[in-house]
Amino acid sequence: MKNIISTTAIAAIELDEIQGNLFGGFSKDFQTFIFFSVIDPEKAKKFLADIVLPDVEASSSAHVLAFNHQFKALKQSGCPEGIIKATWTNIAFTHRGLNALKLPSAQLDAFSKPLRDGMRARATTIGDTETSAPKNWYKHYKTDYDSIHAIIIVAADSVTDLHTRVARYSPPSDSGIRILFQQEGRTRVDNRGHEHFGFKDGVSQPGVRGIDNPDDVVANPNQGHPGQDLLWPGEFVIGYPTQIPKAATKPDGKPVDGPNPTPGPLSGPAGAGWMKNGAYLVFRRLHQDVNGFNRFLAHTAAQYGLTPDLFGAKLVGRYKSGAPLEKLAFQSEASTQSPSDPGLATVALAENDGLNNNFEYGDDDKGRIVPFSSHIRKAYPRNEDPSALNGGPPNPSEESETQTHRLLRRGIPFGVSLGGKKSADDPLGNPDEEDGSPDGQRGLLFLAYQSDLERQFEFVQSQWVNDADFPLKDAGKDPIMSQDPKSDMMITGCPFHAKPPQAKCPVPISRFVTTTGGDYFFAPSLSFLQQILGT
Repeated sequence: MKNIISTTAIAAIELDEIQGNLFGGFSKDFQTFIFFSVIDPEKAKKFLADIVLPDVEASSSAHVLAFNHQFKALKQSGCPEGIIKATWTNIAFTHRGLNALKLPSAQLDAFSKPLRDGMRARATTIGDTETSAPKNWYKHYKTDYDSIHAIIIVAADSVTDLHTRVARYSPPSDSGIRILFQQEGRTRVDNRGHEHFGFKDGVSQPGVRGIDNPDDVVANPNQGHPGQDLLWPGEFVIGYPTQIPKAATKPDGKPVDGPNPTPGPLSGPAGAGWMKNGAYLVFRRLHQDVNGFNRFLAHTAAQYGLTPDLFGAKLVGRYKSGAPLEKLAFQSEASTQSPSDPGLATVALAENDGLNNNFEYGDDDKGRIVPFSSHIRKAYPRNEDPSALNGGPPNPSEESETQTHRLLRRGIPFGVSLGGKKSADDPLGNPDEEDGSPDGQRGLLFLAYQSDLERQFEFVQSQWVNDADFPLKDAGKDPIMSQDPKSDMMITGCPFHAKPPQAKCPVPISRFVTTTGGDYFFAPSLSFLQQILGT
């Protein structure tokens, strides 16, 4: 099982051992997440080994990456979508589930504390409080939480293929497992690739050494696409080199610009070789108040003399098209702060991988273009130097440190778009999510893979997103992803104010995204999965 993408940069990545949603990514329009409980461990192992395991093995990162490369090549050649299709399956377990399957205590104890605790117990750490508190979570996510032992992820190109695969996993009475509930994820039919607030999702993903090749191997060997730093695979999967959080130095002792390219220690606990090629998965159901957000956008933009397009870009850091608000090398500051979405007129600003991430924040150290609290600046501060921003000495290691907190995101929307209707041939299984009214359930299913829950997802949530003093004092919390019920963001010196520019313009933000469920899972390697199931 060693199907490998060749690389001279690192030791071979065992892609046939790694589940496919991790490095390949299930880029499918139709997905179902099946949550189940283990009732009888021996019967459950047999059912999973006989029915589910073959599909998981056929959905390794090797298979998914090969399909994605072929799909992209066919699309670039002008072939319509649907020429090739695939249905993928992955599986991941909560710590409760691994315990229910009778893993040895030594193995159970080797997992990280967040996995052992579960997401519900970490609510205060990650900011799931007040209306986002677990006691307020949505239906089964609240009532069945203690019984969630595993999640089966199914993704397909058509709803028919999805339903056919999901039907395979309907367990007979003697299977040893009980399906608790299913969560459907669907790409928006009215705005494909965009989440329910209307912004293009998943634009900025880290590159992975050994998988993503540099566009310019001579001038930028440590970047995939321009602005996309290549990171060591151990940041996302256990058993491989990780990023070093300190800046590399030149022979003259001066720091090297950009993240440290030297491989660091292997990820994962020492002596737990059975965890190699596995990863931690974060799953969160995030409800979006789309009607409230739209009304807030229009009303508040007018108050500050901005268009809704530009004000929305100030909140997120990108226009809805995906075009970055931060200026690129060939743009002036004024041209980036366009009243209308520039990605609609110049599609390359939103779609071209050489443009849409090729920016830093070093030239915007006053937050004039992208506010310090804007979503993408909070969630991924790039070359931001908080020490220097707060009047301290520059920290040349800050950019290297930042890269140790990245995530591989694999989200998909859920629910019918505001004002829309569900497809007649696609029952979503939950009437609330089939309702296009303002009260209907819609939002984002947030999935993220990493090798360290504390250092990555929990750090981003607690130290960046929810910290009003990051990257500098009184910057404000993330106006999109913070679970604070009310906070302020700062817009600094925007040239489109109706009034003369202010030094700081506090904008009161209400909560429009609410956590309504989730948990931490471990996605094992295929070899360890076979061990768990006794095959």
